This record gives sequence, structure tokens and C-alpha cells, in this order.
Amino acid sequence: MRTYSVDSDLSFKIVERPGIGMVRVLQQIGDDDELLHLVESLEAAALWLAKTGYCNARLEDVTADEVGADVVEGRAAA
Repeated sequence: MRTYSVDSDLSFKIVERPGIGMVRVLQQIGDDDELLHLVESLEAAALWLAKTGYCNARLEDVTADEVGADVVEGRAAA
């Protein structure tokens, strides 16, 4: 795992948004959420959690409403 400062000269680009049915594995850090992993199903998320040992993580489904909002609001992958 790597962490980068907001003052870093690095730039990042979103090349693909998650699809409907994918699952985010998130952990709360203070008031923010940290994305730990993104997988294709709940089963894959549970397996990843079992292998890595994260105990305070939560799972969040990528929904059709969320994907639809990206299209309507013009948020498309570059």
C-alpha cells in the first residue's frame, strides 16, 4: 500500500468507473472513507477481507442509481 501527500507532483486519472454490482471495501479514517479494495462481488469482497484481516472495513455496493448519476451529471471516465 502506498500513500501520497496532497502536495505531491503526481497526478492521477480515473480511467474506468466501477460497474453495477461491484463492491467497494471501505474503512473509515477519521471523518473520511478510505477505499481499500474494489471487487466484482460480495463473495470476492468477503474472501479478500478474510485474506487480509481487516476487521473494521465495511462493504458498499455500486448501485445502478450511482452509475446513472455519473452519466446524467456528466461524470464519465476519461
